[in-house]
Amino acid sequence: MLIVFVALLAAGAGVAYAGHDEIARIPIDDLKKMMDQKADIVILDAQLKEIYDSGHIKGALSLPWKQELTTEDTTKLPRTKLIVVYCDCGPGETDSSDVAFQLIGLGFDNVKILADPSVRGWKKAGYPMEK
Repeated sequence: MLIVFVALLAAGAGVAYAGHDEIARIPIDDLKKMMDQKADIVILDAQLKEIYDSGHIKGALSLPWKQELTTEDTTKLPRTKLIVVYCDCGPGETDSSDVAFQLIGLGFDNVKILADPSVRGWKKAGYPMEK
């Protein structure tokens, strides 16, 4: 039984975790400081549009995760600004790290991921949200 579980775990490991550890993380407090200093950044919410609509980090744009982003999905994103992507996926920031990875693949050079606990930590800290 244990061997079957380990085999299933190993087979799904690449699918279940898309952490992209090579992409820089930005701590929640650092993002808040940048926002307070009016830094020229773009914040992207990688959650489903319905979740975004129910409440998101103030000023964030919605770019829900999908298996393959295209240049058409990103035409309104500036290529010269820092882009910070977040989700509510827990350790590994699965959706946000995959969106960040795809953005880099589409030629965006300055992309970071909001570090876990991401938006949960943002809310817990009482930082600004909007609907």
